[in-house]
Amino acid sequence: MLKFCSVCGEETLFVGEAVYEGFSKTGEVQRCTVCGTEAASESGASAKTKKPDPLAALFGDDAGPERVEVFDVEGETARLCRKCAHYVLHPFTQRCGLHDREVSATDSCAQFTAKTEG
Repeated sequence: MLKFCSVCGEETLFVGEAVYEGFSKTGEVQRCTVCGTEAASESGASAKTKKPDPLAALFGDDAGPERVEVFDVEGETARLCRKCAHYVLHPFTQRCGLHDREVSATDSCAQFTAKTEG
């Protein structure tokens, strides 16, 4: 948008730049493309003021998305073939050394033996 800059006195374009606090956007300022001076905002509000969080207004300060645990890491994935000592990984297939059959890394069986470290 074309406006007169109060510092350089030129009729020039003003570019909107985002203002960040950490990784969250807190506002936007208008800068003159000639001298780079920050223009006074039309609303009179400072660009560095934080916008109110609508969820916090409704539900309090602790409002936010709940962390959802999809897998019970130790329970559901502890006995998978890829973690078994008999699991043989080959470039073309995956096999069980105990049953001598083709398996998938996410399969499981009753004869699971955990891999030993080292």
